[in-house]
Amino acid sequence: MVALALVAAVVWTGCTHKPEVRPASIIVACADANFYVDHIRWSSWGAAGAVGKGTAHRNDCTPNCAAGHFHASPVTVRLSKVVTCVKGRREFARISLLAATADSETLPCTFLKLKG
Repeated sequence: MVALALVAAVVWTGCTHKPEVRPASIIVACADANFYVDHIRWSSWGAAGAVGKGTAHRNDCTPNCAAGHFHASPVTVRLSKVVTCVKGRREFARISLLAATADSETLPCTFLKLKG
C-alpha cells in the first residue's frame, strides 16, 4: 500500500492577507492601491515559484494621486521565496514584476502575519 502525503498548496496573501491560489488580481501598492495587476493568467504555480501574465495598472499621481490617471501595460508576475510565517500556511513572500522596468519586493513575516 502506498501512502500519499497531502501537501497544502503554496498561497499568495499579499495586501489582502487572504490566502489565494492563482489569484486573478494582485494589489502591489498596499497603502492606496495605486498600482495593481489584474487579468492574471498563471502558466505555472508550485513550491518552486509561480509565473503569470497580466495587465499592470499604475497611477501616475499627476498632479497628485487623487487626481492622477491609471496607465495600463502588459506585465509578467513572478512569485517566489516560500515562507511559513503563519503555522500551517506556506506562502510566497516575493513578487517580481517584469515589464518595461523590473520591480520586486519581498514581504516580511511581520506583514504576512497580519489579519485581513
